[in-house]
Amino acid sequence: MGLFLIGAGFNVDAARESCPVYGNSMYVGRYQMDCGYPLVSDVARLCFGLAQVPTGKSIEGLFSEYLDREDYAPLEKLVERLMEADFRLATKLASSDTSNCYRKFFDRFKGANFLTFNYDSLPEVFLFRLRRWYPHDGYGLPVEVELSPLQANQFGNLKSACLVLHLHGSFCVYTSEFEIRGNPSDSTAWLERLEGPRYAFDPDSISLCFAGYRRGMSATGRVPIEERVIAPIPDKAQELKQPFINATYAKACSLVRESGTLVAIGYSFNPYDRASYGPILKALCESGDRKLLVVSPQACYLAETIRAEYPSLQVTPIDKTFKAWAEDSFGY
Repeated sequence: MGLFLIGAGFNVDAARESCPVYGNSMYVGRYQMDCGYPLVSDVARLCFGLAQVPTGKSIEGLFSEYLDREDYAPLEKLVERLMEADFRLATKLASSDTSNCYRKFFDRFKGANFLTFNYDSLPEVFLFRLRRWYPHDGYGLPVEVELSPLQANQFGNLKSACLVLHLHGSFCVYTSEFEIRGNPSDSTAWLERLEGPRYAFDPDSISLCFAGYRRGMSATGRVPIEERVIAPIPDKAQELKQPFINATYAKACSLVRESGTLVAIGYSFNPYDRASYGPILKALCESGDRKLLVVSPQACYLAETIRAEYPSLQVTPIDKTFKAWAEDSFGY
């Protein structure tokens, strides 16, 4: 197994695998922080202040309503929570000497590549610590990075052994299609379209997760983090045309055809996301082996649904959480 498709369920066990994280408050003193990667029920509370998703609505629908009126507060809250989890949980688990399900996974599948619908950087944090992934080529596309001369000598000639392709975008990469140019002696600056889109690495608040790399700044100003990813809205078809995401899909589909076997971990195959996962499964149908393994507590149901829509695929359900699968030595 050398190619994995990662969904939100992959991250669920991170908080349980990590020791509790504590903060200090001048009002309550030392307290245990809630910084786990959120599930749908958590997102309802975290981003919208709701105990649960209202009847007849979906999380995607709620985000869409807010974004339609240009209210980015719920998305910004999601961004903050995921980056907090990367900083406090992923870094802690990746650097710990104690075994955990994620360490077992990345140790077991050393030469694997990863497709992810998640915005977070949990796989990159682990793989960077293991010296198997670097931002200049690890996203599957050439990405500009900021390094000091000393650090450039250290990282400049290294190549990623593993790719992490973010199919919905990454908080850490922004796209520039324009650049401000002008003569220093002239008071006028011009906004010019680049010949092709340029991608740059800007890890923002999780810069410390990637020691040696600095924040990259766009020549047209700071690119808000919420503009670097596809928001969780019902119809993502138009958003999938963004340059970085479009190019990432092309690379991902190529890897799927070459591999012939895809292992989906913690991905729900939600009908809302058919535009997202459809090209991946179509590419798998065009491969030689056409094998799909689904790791999820709902794997049997998902396998039946996928077989009905893609009858040429050989779908094997693994009815376990990610952690339970790791404890079973990743058997199938």
